[in-house]
Amino acid sequence: MSLAVLLLVGTSAVAALQRSLDAIADWTMERRLPGSSHALISSGEVHCRAGEGITWQVLKPFVSSVVMTTNAMIFTDEDGRRVKPLAELSHYADIREATDAFAAGRTNAFDGVFAIREDALPAGGWRLMLTPEIPAMRRLFTSFELTGATFPTNAVMTTGDGGTSTIRFKERPRVR
Repeated sequence: MSLAVLLLVGTSAVAALQRSLDAIADWTMERRLPGSSHALISSGEVHCRAGEGITWQVLKPFVSSVVMTTNAMIFTDEDGRRVKPLAELSHYADIREATDAFAAGRTNAFDGVFAIREDALPAGGWRLMLTPEIPAMRRLFTSFELTGATFPTNAVMTTGDGGTSTIRFKERPRVR
């Protein structure tokens, strides 16, 4: 692949990812546990606010949410509300810091956190393959594939135990 194509892919993917860090999208996830042919399906919405945090809300089959702020993760479900401070979350500070730096325009913000491979797809699309560079993170996932065009539309995460989660995103129109 030529350098010009790689730069174009990088520019398209970077712009789409930066735009998505300040957007709202509906999502549907199909999760397959290792050794199972049955898929678990859930859906909801994700609200991203650059520099503030991400709210991942499950609406079906059961209502729950995870709010990722600059200093904690807040879990809400049928058992109530639990707050996990930054200090109790392994590698969360590194990922949060890199995400905020990336949203602010530092395209090398994930160096040392993820190895990233970029590919151009037809009609202006792109694919990013992220592999954790921090060994302890590989227990959570071994690969993360993200595809899209003007906005990320699909994510496939392979877990350390061989399970997969496929998420499809549909960006909501921006209201200004």
